[in-house]
Formats: sequence, C-alpha cells, structure tokens
Amino acid sequence: MGKAPFPHLTSPLKLGSGLTLRNRMVKAPQSSWFFEQDGSAGERAAGFYEALAAGGVGLLIVSAITWRPDHPYGPYGALSDDKFIPDMTNLVNRVHSHDCPVLCQLHHGGPSAAAGHYGGNPTGSSDKALEDLPSPGKPAKGLTREEIEIDRKLYLAAADRVKACGFDGIEVHCAHGYYLESFLSRVWNSRDDEYGPQSMENRTRLIVEIITELRRRHGRSFVIGLRMNGQEWGAKGAMTMEEAIEAAKIFEKAGVDYISVSGYGYGPLPWRYLPDYWPYPEPEEHMKPFMDDFRGLGLLVPRAEAIKKAVNIPVITVGRMDEVKGEAALAQGKADLVAFGRYLWADPEFPNKVMQGRTADIVRCTRCGTCEDPPAGRPRRCRVNPSMGRELELAITPAEKSKKVLVVGAGPAGMEAARVAALRGHKVILCEKSGALGGKLPLASMIKGSEVEDIRSIVPYLKIQLEKLPVQIRLNADVDADYVRREQPDAVVIATGGLYTLPGLPGEDGSNVASVNSLGRQVKLPLIVFGPELLHKLTKYFLPVGKKVVIIGGKIEGVQGALFLSKRGREVCVLEDGTELGKGIPPRYMVRIPSWFEQHGVRTLTEVQFKKITERGVIYTDKEGREHLAEGDTVMVLTSQKPDYSLKNAIEGVVDEVYMAGSVNGTEVGSLIVNALENGRAIGCRL
Repeated sequence: MGKAPFPHLTSPLKLGSGLTLRNRMVKAPQSSWFFEQDGSAGERAAGFYEALAAGGVGLLIVSAITWRPDHPYGPYGALSDDKFIPDMTNLVNRVHSHDCPVLCQLHHGGPSAAAGHYGGNPTGSSDKALEDLPSPGKPAKGLTREEIEIDRKLYLAAADRVKACGFDGIEVHCAHGYYLESFLSRVWNSRDDEYGPQSMENRTRLIVEIITELRRRHGRSFVIGLRMNGQEWGAKGAMTMEEAIEAAKIFEKAGVDYISVSGYGYGPLPWRYLPDYWPYPEPEEHMKPFMDDFRGLGLLVPRAEAIKKAVNIPVITVGRMDEVKGEAALAQGKADLVAFGRYLWADPEFPNKVMQGRTADIVRCTRCGTCEDPPAGRPRRCRVNPSMGRELELAITPAEKSKKVLVVGAGPAGMEAARVAALRGHKVILCEKSGALGGKLPLASMIKGSEVEDIRSIVPYLKIQLEKLPVQIRLNADVDADYVRREQPDAVVIATGGLYTLPGLPGEDGSNVASVNSLGRQVKLPLIVFGPELLHKLTKYFLPVGKKVVIIGGKIEGVQGALFLSKRGREVCVLEDGTELGKGIPPRYMVRIPSWFEQHGVRTLTEVQFKKITERGVIYTDKEGREHLAEGDTVMVLTSQKPDYSLKNAIEGVVDEVYMAGSVNGTEVGSLIVNALENGRAIGCRL
C-alpha cells in the first residue's frame, strides 16, 4: 500500500511563513450547519470537524463563522462575541489533537441572501431592487460609508477572536455573492464612491484594507488566505477570468498567503453553478461551451490555472474533485492544493485512504444534492455517510456480545447492515434472493446515468467491504420462516425491499402496461451483460417502448422515468394523484425540472383520479371532476413502494430480534438510497 499513484496529492507544502501541510488535500470551506442555534460550537460541530481532522486532511477550513451580531445564526457558527470563544477553542483543540492545521473562514451572506440562501434582510455594496436581482430572491440594501466602517471593525474584532481560539489563520471570503464579493463583482456593485466599480482598485479596496489590517495585527505567522470567484456566469457585470486575474494580483500584493479559486453563476434558476447542478437535466445554451471543462478536470480548474500563472503564492482549486482529477491538476501545474468538499463529507477518511493507497475503500460522493436540503428539523445529512454530524451516535464500536445475524436482502440497506454488524463482531449471513448484490441500484443507475449524479460506486464499495469481512454471502437464497428456523439466528434484519404494486385499475393487465417489476425483469440480463453505464447509452438507440408514454405516478420514480424517456425521443405525460410533483428528488435538482419539461413538451398533471387503462392510454378525471384521456402507446406504472411485512409476520415468535431495514418499511416517496443506508447503519449499530 504505497503512495506512488498520487505523489503530488500526498506531498507536503509550506503555507505562509511557518505552516507546513502534511499533504495537499484541503477540506473546502462549506457551512456544515452543525453549529447550535445560538451560533456556538457544540459537540455536534466539534465531533464533525474532529472526524475530518482524524481522516488525514492536510488543511481544514471551518466555514460560515459569522462576524456580525445581527446575522442569522441558525446552523451557522459565530465569533461575533467573546462568549463564543470557549466552545470554538475546544473545536480547534480537537482538530489540532490530530496534527491538523485549521483555518477559520469568516462569513456574511451579503446580497446572495437575496438569492434565497437564508432569511433576514440582505445587505451588500449596493441597493438591489427585486427586478434587478441576478437570481430570484429578496431585495438587497446597500451600505453607507458609515455602515461599512462599522462592519470593518466588527470583522476585525471577530478576526481577533479567531486568533484567540487558536486557529492557525483566517480565510477572507469574497466569493459566491457574499458580503465582500458584492464589492468585487459588478453583478452587485453599482456604487459611486471609492468602493464603486469604476476600477479594480476601487472594487478590491475594502478587501485589501481588511487584509492589510489583519496582517498588521497578527503578524507573518498567522496564515491569511482568500477565496474568490475565478469567473462568474449568467448575469450582467459577471466577473471574467481577466478581471479575476487582475484582482488576484492585487490580493497577492496585499499580503495573502494563498488564493482559493471558486466560481458562481446566476439566472432564473437558483444554485446554477455551485456546486454541481447547472448541467441538470441539460445545460443552458450559454453554458454548453464549458461542458468539456465540466467533463474534464472540472469547470473551475482552468480558472485556478489562469490565476496560478499570474501569482507567486499557492493556489487552491476545487469542484467535483476526486483523487485522480486532483492529482492530475497538481501534476499539470494547474494548482498547488486541491480542496475537497462533499467528497470529505462522504468519506472523512478519504485523505488517509489516498495516502495509504486504499482507493477501493473510499466511499464516493454520488453528487445527489441530499446534503443541500435536509428534512425539516434535521441538520445536513449525506446519502452515503449516515454518520456525518452524528459521529458519536452512529460510531461503529465493538458489540458487547457477538450474535448470529441473518440479513435478508442485499440491497443498500441490507449490505450496509451486514457490513456494520460484521465490523462490530457479529457473525453475519447475508442472503439475497437474486443472483447478484445491489437490489434495484443497478436499475436506478441505468435510469439516472452518471454525468451529474452518479450512484455507480455504491454497490462495488459495499461489495468490496463485505468481501474483506467474515460475512457469509448466499445468493439465490429464498428465505422463508422455515429457512430462519433452520439457521436459528439471534437476530434477523429484513431488507427485502418494498412492494411495487399496480393501482388496481381496469386494464392494468394489458400488454401495453409496464411496471417497475416488469421493467426490472426486462433489463435483468442486459444489465448483467452490458452494465448500467453502457446500457444507459444503448437505450438512446433502442428502447422497447411506444412513442407516446403515459406515466402513472409523479413522485421521484415517475419524474425520473419521464426525464429518461423524454431524452430518448418519447412523448411523455405524467399523471400524479397527489398535489406535489417529484417528491423525493432533492430540491436542488427538482427546481430545474419543470422548465425543462415545459421546453421538451413533457405534460404533468397532479391531483388526478385514475379511472382505467385502455389500449389508447389512461382515462382519468381532473380535480374539477372532468374526464380526460391521456393518450399513449405504453402506460408505465412508476409509483412508490409499499411496505412488505410478509416475512416479519411469518417469523413472529421465531426470533426475538427482528429489524426492518430500508424500503421494506415502505415510504411515501419511494425507495430513497439515503434512507436505506441510514437505516442499515443504525440497525447495524443497534444489534
């Protein structure tokens, strides 16, 4: 297990006058949302950042630490008052205990709050009326000179607290439409004074004043970094690469130790280019020229490369990075450091695994957007890392007593439950009715594709982990009550999946009707022969489905099915009996779908009542009770799963401990991978 495959990523780097990083992998600054409601750094935040430090990252940047007292705290951290110092000091000490340097990125949402980032009253360099916003949101209030001076003092006072907490430095945040970036970018800045957009010197003035004073107060040993947009898209006044290079030179001269290059875009759809969503379902015309960058090392890497050529300090690149792309960016001289964001949320141990050459053990981020929109009342969560922000609660610790555990069903919930149970010391048997592991994930992967969201890595990762553990895997094993009696397990985990049922309509047994079950049988052999990725491509040329398709069910299954079919030239109509379309799709993706459907002629109707299926399509009534025919050669029933209690009821009294994992419980929004893996982890930890 050597380091040879990634010599650049794993090499040390000196940052500033005295800080040496053990490798060139940086935890990108992202708001964790794990701080307490009052802004303090409680156990959840401290445990989260400590896990990242223990994972071997070379530099950790704690993000979204607010410096102005009236900034909404919510899930953001705060250093706007001395009362926050003790808890934040504890966080820093826990990071340092793993020999990991840590910087603090001070934050104020600025006018980007007008684009919907958080509640409250957006403020920034200039007034922005509702009709002048570059993205949908709230009007922003411009600051007077007196207010700027007050804010500068508040910022510097918070920076003093950063130093008092023991942070190794500070990252000045002037990207993404936030407070300082609103002076730098002409998207926001329309002032007519010395902070106005008339020159780059004016636009950088406040930022340079802050950098200069930080250096004066805290000396050369205190690292001062800066994050900026290398380019902006989609709005009048958007920053060009040439402007970003000019600004970067000014920041270097002001005394920053590194520049971290990000980017941002605007337009009628929110969150267009940060971090992944702009190519979904398809990129807008003006962004299509950038798809080669997106498919290559990443949209932001050329922007980092351009700035690196213009300055003599380290440059950080970021954006959809993995170890292969990161190594290539460093080896080709496009950057000096690589920041990983959600990749480290998915696997905090990613740097250690790269350093040790254990890349097959990396839990891969699937770019699903789940972390962006947690359920109400919950902090961020990760689809593939259920323990993110719950490190103590879902820690995998040795079991007090080893048990014989029978796991029935080898989809994501069953595989994760088996993996965790085995790691804890239980004797695990994993039974799967079919001849392959993964449940319906291969089918889902074929439908989704891999260009934006990519779930292909989940099954291989779990399979490799199970092969390394003393888990007995039995394929083609049909488990019933007699099977359980013969095995005499101490505990049974039922993870057989829910039931995809037909709606009980007249005509649903017709030859023109397909369901999830029939589709699964139809693609079973092709999936084995071609694999999900190739089959996804082949279906663009041949698909045994009529030219007109009516889909019954408009939640995640139906909407994703409609996207798949429409991209393959089918005329699609989606019928949903509920009030909401696309339930279960993360909002960052779902918000982009209705306009795409409209552009591509996909009809969607909600609050309908299904009457019957005929050879011509589906007869339904609308919410006013009027009857209609949705015409189609093929009718697809893509509704959510219902619970399946059959095995649980059959073994009642046979085994003391019985658990239901994943979609066998049935969910309102169907079989979500995030729920399956979270449920499997929780059960594995409870056994």
